[in-house]
Amino acid sequence: MADLDSPPKLSGVQQPSEGVGGGRCSEISAELIRSLTELQELEAVYERLCGEEKVVERELDALLEQQNTIESKMVTLHRMGTASIRPFRELMTSWT
Repeated sequence: MADLDSPPKLSGVQQPSEGVGGGRCSEISAELIRSLTELQELEAVYERLCGEEKVVERELDALLEQQNTIESKMVTLHRMGTASIRPFRELMTSWT
């Protein structure tokens, strides 16, 4: 039987840390999961995946809270860009 704290097949896999997201996938590969045979190993992997999921959910919630602010800033920047181009556009059309 494998030890719960450090199953042999999982010894190279670290616990998820804050900021697991950032475009990275889980550190636990599908191949590793398929190779597990002990119930304790499966439970350990499941716990680690649940931990990673919680981190990703927190990151997603933080992004969703910022979504309206980011969209407003984008609209403002677009308007500023359009307004700064208008005099040049009028100047160019008056020359033709």
